Amino acid sequence: MKRLLALLIAGVLAATALSACSFLPKKAKPTSPTEASSAADTSPTKSEKGGDEEVDPDVASSAARNEEMKNKSSSAALSDYIKDAKESVIILPGGGEKRCAIPEILLDSSDAKAANAEITEKYGAYFDDPEGHNYVIELNYEAYLYDKFLSVYIKDYVDGGNTSGLCYCFDITDGSELSAEKLCSMTEHDYNTVIGTLKTNLTSYYDEKYSKLPGNDEERSKTLADSNIKASKMFLNDSHELTAMVQIYAAVGGGRWVETIPAE
Repeated sequence: MKRLLALLIAGVLAATALSACSFLPKKAKPTSPTEASSAADTSPTKSEKGGDEEVDPDVASSAARNEEMKNKSSSAALSDYIKDAKESVIILPGGGEKRCAIPEILLDSSDAKAANAEITEKYGAYFDDPEGHNYVIELNYEAYLYDKFLSVYIKDYVDGGNTSGLCYCFDITDGSELSAEKLCSMTEHDYNTVIGTLKTNLTSYYDEKYSKLPGNDEERSKTLADSNIKASKMFLNDSHELTAMVQIYAAVGGGRWVETIPAE
């Protein structure tokens, strides 16, 4: 009897142990490399790391604005160096109208002030009495900014076809007006070569237009004289090419006017 009781107790204990084993937690399944890469990345973001990698939105916006300013066209940059000094309308013969304007150079230098005074002295009266200057067909200017060079070219056309004009080229870093020799040097051109090219181009231009004029030899000689060519004012045109405003003499019209001639 005692033996039977002992066997029953041993059976109950074994069953209890097996039941308890069924409630033990299962071991975690090993994670494969593929599954690991698909898990959420809990590493800190750039903004959480701080240091050099952090990007301030205001700084980024400022950098973008600066880049935009650098990429703006030269015509936008021109407003820092030149503006209309006077602007009006010329009443043309027959009742037509034509806009006219002269510039003010905004560089802070004695050369710029002298240029502004010369421009006003030569053309200021056109704006005081536009109707009295209705023989002027057009009065306007062009300005070009290239690298550190500000070129300004003013020209008026009068009834009969002749023209007068002024031109300047400034170094915007110090406001100085550049002579032809200085401009050639700063743009890495040989001055004598430029003068030779200018004379060749001027000769072709002149003979094409005025070679058949009777009694024009003296005026041709004056136009092509080295002294006249070297007195020309040089600037950089809209293609950044050396150009000269040259005094032209001919036995026609008013006898003298200016033209712009390529110098390279």
